[in-house]
Amino acid sequence: MAKSLFKRLLWTYLSILVVAIVVLSLALTFIHRGYAFNEKKRMLENAAYDISGQLASWTDGGISQNELNRTVDSAGYITDSKIYVLRLEKEALANIESLNISGDLDEKYLFEDLRRIIEGETVFRRNQNSEKFGARVVFLGVPWRQKDNISGAILMFSPVNEINRNAAKMNYVIWATAIGFILLGGFIILMTSKKISSPIKEMEIAARKLSEGEDSEDIHANTDDEIGRLAETFNSMKKQLAETEKIRNSFIASVSHDLRTPLTSINGFVDGILDGVIKAEDYPKYFSIIKSETSRLNRLTSDILQTAKIQSGKLELERSEMPAVELLKSLAENMKALIDEKSISIEIECGEDEIVKADEDRLYQVLENIVGNSIKFTGRGGRIFLKAESTQNGTVFSVKDTGEGIPEGDLDRIFEKFYRADESRNAANGGSGLGLNIAKTLVELHGGSIRAVSSAGDGTEIIFDIPR
Repeated sequence: MAKSLFKRLLWTYLSILVVAIVVLSLALTFIHRGYAFNEKKRMLENAAYDISGQLASWTDGGISQNELNRTVDSAGYITDSKIYVLRLEKEALANIESLNISGDLDEKYLFEDLRRIIEGETVFRRNQNSEKFGARVVFLGVPWRQKDNISGAILMFSPVNEINRNAAKMNYVIWATAIGFILLGGFIILMTSKKISSPIKEMEIAARKLSEGEDSEDIHANTDDEIGRLAETFNSMKKQLAETEKIRNSFIASVSHDLRTPLTSINGFVDGILDGVIKAEDYPKYFSIIKSETSRLNRLTSDILQTAKIQSGKLELERSEMPAVELLKSLAENMKALIDEKSISIEIECGEDEIVKADEDRLYQVLENIVGNSIKFTGRGGRIFLKAESTQNGTVFSVKDTGEGIPEGDLDRIFEKFYRADESRNAANGGSGLGLNIAKTLVELHGGSIRAVSSAGDGTEIIFDIPR
């Protein structure tokens, strides 16, 4: 079963959050524990140095034995420790068997520690197991110095239990805070994951509906990030698909009508000839109509096949150099019948030495589609101007007519596939809505661009360029 984006976001971010907080809490736990022992060590050292000072006063006769004892007891109470002051000589540590110290200090580790202390070192054990005290203790041993000599050792033993209790309290605070942050962060991650995934989920549902031919509502992401822009793009795509579907349906209906009308006409005339309804002397007249309708069908199917070939990417250009004026003259000559039928005049403006490098058949088709469109929508007695001129980058062609023009609202869409600005006008002229789209595609295959300049009632000019 595929995991949803929401679950992946939720568990990924939640895992990162939990791992980060747990690692941080563990680090704080160890840091605090180390800090507690360091503070204990500092407290014991301060007390040991105070006792060392009192010992110096006692040996000099500045204070009595009782005063010294009270000082030691007070330091032990404040530091929660048991304090021993030992007078030792280095020679006494030569043999552990001869060492005579209190039974409370009969610890295996202590002999070596005393040797180091007499040598002038300070010894600290943060978590030492003591058999005599029956607990784990913090041990500190510092030298008892008298002027430049070491007379013995000051030993301090403090139970670890108190440190552990304080550490446990702090650990409780740390982990309670960690759990609180995990819950708060989890809630934020939950809402954020939902906010991120919801529009995408809506788009998935909407896309599924569109694929099944159903309509769907617009996606509302309400964000200014990539998700919001994706939602806007999806909504735009949905509207474009709906418009394309509308145009496609209209095109299919129109093409069906355009196919059915000449086929019905041809079929009727053929049936009339076969049944003898049409007299033999009228055959030329009706054969001419059949030929005209067949040509109309051929043009329509040619446009459809040309569009399919372009869409498949199988159309390849065969470029060659040719005189532009010859191409324009050939076009005007081949379209003479259509031009004369509406008494339209064509004027050509092109230099004899104007050379264009293009696929001749495809360039001719571009001009034929554009000029054919101009002939359709130019009234009787109108004029069409064909122009070609060199530029720094190639050749610019222009086809301008004195026809009806194109409304401003339709001007940006006349090159769209299947688009026809005026359904009734196009239907009357037999247009498929593919001619200008094919022209645009062929121009762009040459690396050029095409545009239209027009206004209703003021004619139209189609301009395109063919780069060198």
